[in-house]
Amino acid sequence: MTNQTVLQINAVTKSYFDGTEHLEILRGVDLSVSQGEMLAIIGASGSGKSTLLHIMGLLDQPSSGELWIDGTNAAKLNENQRSKLRNQKLGFVYQFHHLLPEFTALDNVAMPLIMRRVSYAEARQQAEVVLGKVGLAERIHHRPGELSGGERQRVALARALVANPVLVLADEPTGNLDTETAESMFSLLKEVNKEFNTAFIIVTHDPKLAALADRQLVMEKGVLRG
Repeated sequence: MTNQTVLQINAVTKSYFDGTEHLEILRGVDLSVSQGEMLAIIGASGSGKSTLLHIMGLLDQPSSGELWIDGTNAAKLNENQRSKLRNQKLGFVYQFHHLLPEFTALDNVAMPLIMRRVSYAEARQQAEVVLGKVGLAERIHHRPGELSGGERQRVALARALVANPVLVLADEPTGNLDTETAESMFSLLKEVNKEFNTAFIIVTHDPKLAALADRQLVMEKGVLRG
């Protein structure tokens, strides 16, 4: 690995036993992602892309193979160490934003820093800066229920970026948005990718979003193809 490689996957497999049947979900996936790169993974439902995303996000473990995050071999970590690495190095954006409804946008974005034991005041200060960068400077004290769908997804993006991760994993980030709002989100993803120099891996069915990426890969029957 080089200093510029933020994710390295070598021969990763994932399989399950369903009664007497052996199900192969991932079949020897190899992938290398560099700092600041934007990569799109497209594929039909059931192709294995969500399973791969969970493994890259340290939310699941491969059956075999190697997974390196910013130079750390995640396969050798216990669950506490994996959780710490996930919090320090990775950000997540989902189709459904998963914001805490009782908290303001500011406090939702500050949450990852508070979990790192950053002081409440400093966490909120950093959160306010990132919310400004995603165009929500005037909405920081609003709760999710007071925001539009596009605004909620921008809050989720700010939350993913606030801790300066090396990699953001985005699962259908525009899948729940109307066309106009989705197009605005496309542009924002590209802007923050450049400004923060954070790598993005976007799993999507949307060819317009995939076309924004530096590279597009296709997941088909557990195999990742260029």
